[in-house]
Amino acid sequence: MMRALKMKRFRHDVRGAIAVEFALLAPLLITMMIGVFQMGVYMQNYNAVRSLASDSARYTMIEYQRGNEIDNETIRSVLLGDAVNAPYFLDTDRLVITVTTADTSRVTDAKEINVAISYTLEDFLPFVELPQQTLTYDRPIFVVESSS
Repeated sequence: MMRALKMKRFRHDVRGAIAVEFALLAPLLITMMIGVFQMGVYMQNYNAVRSLASDSARYTMIEYQRGNEIDNETIRSVLLGDAVNAPYFLDTDRLVITVTTADTSRVTDAKEINVAISYTLEDFLPFVELPQQTLTYDRPIFVVESSS
């Protein structure tokens, strides 16, 4: 009789139910919050890579307008310098920048310079096996060579 009474009280006792439910759902909620944070960092890195490519085009065009014919390694060095500073803050260990000059330009009387940037994204969830994500962005730059 006492045993049945204790079992009845135990079944109707709801103290601690919230703690148990939180313990079951907390890992899922924390993982989702980290995932949202990681997605925000991915979007920031995507915008940084695109903006860096646009900066390369601006830099190259301005230098050619000034009459300075810069080589591909100079463009690459300037981009690497820009990538590690504000506003981009990209990690150079995960950044690959390739600058090449096309043999034949698609625009008449213009030099075509191609900038390819790839950036390997950092994974914030080491306990979740995700494939390595790499952002790649290619941009052609067309400059008119000075006729001096």
